[in-house]
Amino acid sequence: MEIQNTTKIKGEILLGIIFSLELYALPVQFYLLLKGSEFTFFSAAVRFFSFFTITTNTIVFICTAMLLFGGKCAMNTFFRKCTTITAITVYILIVGIVFNLLLRQIVDLKGHHRIVSEIFHTVVPVLFFFYWLFFVSPEKISFKVILFWLIYPIIYMIYTLFHGFISNFYPYPFVDVTKLGLETALINGLFVLIAFVVLSVILIFASKIRLNISN
Repeated sequence: MEIQNTTKIKGEILLGIIFSLELYALPVQFYLLLKGSEFTFFSAAVRFFSFFTITTNTIVFICTAMLLFGGKCAMNTFFRKCTTITAITVYILIVGIVFNLLLRQIVDLKGHHRIVSEIFHTVVPVLFFFYWLFFVSPEKISFKVILFWLIYPIIYMIYTLFHGFISNFYPYPFVDVTKLGLETALINGLFVLIAFVVLSVILIFASKIRLNISN
């Protein structure tokens, strides 16, 4: 019982760290976007949530808030499911992997821009993965759930292309239709979706191994 309580406390401390980082980084990033620009609050909000990085870190923020302060509400029950946390882990790891492999070399961020970027793309993905690995009780997860996990990135991709056609703004260079053409942008998007599938399979396998070890 004492070991379980200690593990629970450590998990809550890690959640608190992630929650605090997001509580700092998300408002600061929005302020930096709004500051010195010609955006209205509404247009800045649209631009802000046009980034997969932002929407996914927002999901992480909501998840950690529910796990820490949600009590017995239905939303808390949803976010405590191993399947839910595993899906969010896939999403936030993709954020880190794509940025660090494809985008880090082409951005030059300074000051608060760099700080929040590191939080979004490196610190939070690593910490949330550690939380999933060490503090989430493993369950048997069917590979079929990957189809449901893909709904979020697919909707995001559709929105990005639709919003791009209207505004001529694409948040990431590998889906910039104006520079790459629609076919190349779609192919790049397909590769990203494949990365989601591959990472999902890896984490589900890992969850099954953890479950076997714990039994």
